[in-house]
Amino acid sequence: MVLPTIGASGSVGGVPRVFAIEAVASLLRTTDVPVEIVAVTGPAMPAEVGRPLVAVAAGAGVPCTLVPIAGPFNFSASVNLGAAHAGGRHLLLLNDDTEAIAGGWLEAMLAALEPGDGPAVGAVGAKLLFEDGTLQHAGHTYRTSLDHVGFGLPGDSVGRTGLLARRRQVVGVTAACMLTPREVYAAVGGFCTALPGNYNDVDYCMKLSAAGWSIVYEPAAVLYHYESRSRQSGVSADEIVAIQSRWGTRLAADPFTPLLV
Repeated sequence: MVLPTIGASGSVGGVPRVFAIEAVASLLRTTDVPVEIVAVTGPAMPAEVGRPLVAVAAGAGVPCTLVPIAGPFNFSASVNLGAAHAGGRHLLLLNDDTEAIAGGWLEAMLAALEPGDGPAVGAVGAKLLFEDGTLQHAGHTYRTSLDHVGFGLPGDSVGRTGLLARRRQVVGVTAACMLTPREVYAAVGGFCTALPGNYNDVDYCMKLSAAGWSIVYEPAAVLYHYESRSRQSGVSADEIVAIQSRWGTRLAADPFTPLLV
């Protein structure tokens, strides 16, 4: 598991927490899949966060490596560095402001990577909920804007045709929780560092599609995503120009998002 983090703290439901530690703890209590943790730590990472992060993993018999990265925040560079230090066959990219809710979610994502009747799967995404239980992500849509399918709907909504509740092919998924095979990641060159904060997952999914892999949304993998609590949000003009210049009108050629959800 690759976890970019600066060790930010905050509160959820009025309860203080260190996000990275809680993200790792929730992973460890909700899956029986053997994992290793590679935490890519920015310059602002407090030492008093790194030590308990390693200890939480060690308490579950899981190796945890802290890999420092210098310079301004660049999610893509952090993920690429973490991937270079990870040793498993699969890379689980996980934001430090996520929390797994129930057991079996990672097992479900791994199952979604298994070959089916269509193209080989290059990435699997999860169902993500905001703190209030509303839906943040059920796959990407690029048809009219770069956005999340089902954004803001009740968390238990299944959609007009049940598409929010079934495993399905999508145009893309968020890297806040994404599972991708290491060999696929290497084949497309990982994440684009020219997209440091936003749209790097859009670009990655577009590269997968261009290379012939499919992307799948797995609704049985459900996590909270306390979005933007661990860093400042916002999209820069440079990022918009970069993603549009890389993919142009191919972004709007989204064959998977229905007109109504």
